[in-house]
Amino acid sequence: MTNIQLEDTTKRPDAYPLYDINQHFHDQLEELRTSMRKKLDDGNIPVVVRLDSRLILALGDKRTILNVNDTYFHQLKAVAHLPIMLFLAARNNGDTAAISTEVQEALSQLQNGDCLPPSTLSIMQEAVTSLTDDSQWPILEFSAVRQYNEALQPAFQALITQAAKDEVEQTLKALHTLEALVDDDKRWKQTFYVICAGHQPRYKQLAKVLFRRWVFEATASSTEVEQRVLYGESLESVAAALELVATRLVNSDIGDAFLKSPLAMNQDVLGEAGEIAVNNAFSTEAQAIHP
Repeated sequence: MTNIQLEDTTKRPDAYPLYDINQHFHDQLEELRTSMRKKLDDGNIPVVVRLDSRLILALGDKRTILNVNDTYFHQLKAVAHLPIMLFLAARNNGDTAAISTEVQEALSQLQNGDCLPPSTLSIMQEAVTSLTDDSQWPILEFSAVRQYNEALQPAFQALITQAAKDEVEQTLKALHTLEALVDDDKRWKQTFYVICAGHQPRYKQLAKVLFRRWVFEATASSTEVEQRVLYGESLESVAAALELVATRLVNSDIGDAFLKSPLAMNQDVLGEAGEIAVNNAFSTEAQAIHP
């Protein structure tokens, strides 16, 4: 099977003279981006990166790493995966009885304060037994999983609320620590915040909400929030985050010069005109079908 990949459109158009003009444009663009990246590498602009459970300050060639969401969140995530894991085992015709026994043993070894209060742990153990002991399992897997979730929803919600509270408090504490490390108010006010969202769009949304509020509280400016809080899917390193910031700095310069807004380059060049074109096209089709 052929692996079809994204085309490098910077090489188009491919005929003289527009090819040459376009290549000159990209050369100049890359030169300016390199200049912006140098500002980051020299430490003139701090960048705070949320990467997995860590908050990382990139200041020049220095990296300060603080954990803001470590053991508790991952314990909670593993617990939340329990019903899904049992459901998948049934769907895959696995040995649900053996898996259920293994789960029960794991739950019995959890100590108070690990991540579950005793009352929640007891409810969960009963729910796991009920979920897999049904004589018609896995025929009734859908209804069994729904009943399991309904039984544990209040407990899960309490745990999620606590996890969110812990993450917010730890992140704010870490941000204040990083601000003190920069120790330069003017430079700190230029800080960019990048959330590395990994492989799924919903990932690290709490970090995004928190960073946006953090910047707004400091600046009272929605423009500053949109400019300096960046969210990128499939970002997997601090280096990738810095490249994203350098690109944003270039786009801000171009947008400010040509479109009177540092945010103007953040949208598709055909965005607004495209909405009008789409509406017109569908109206034309509707008239053709129902004249």
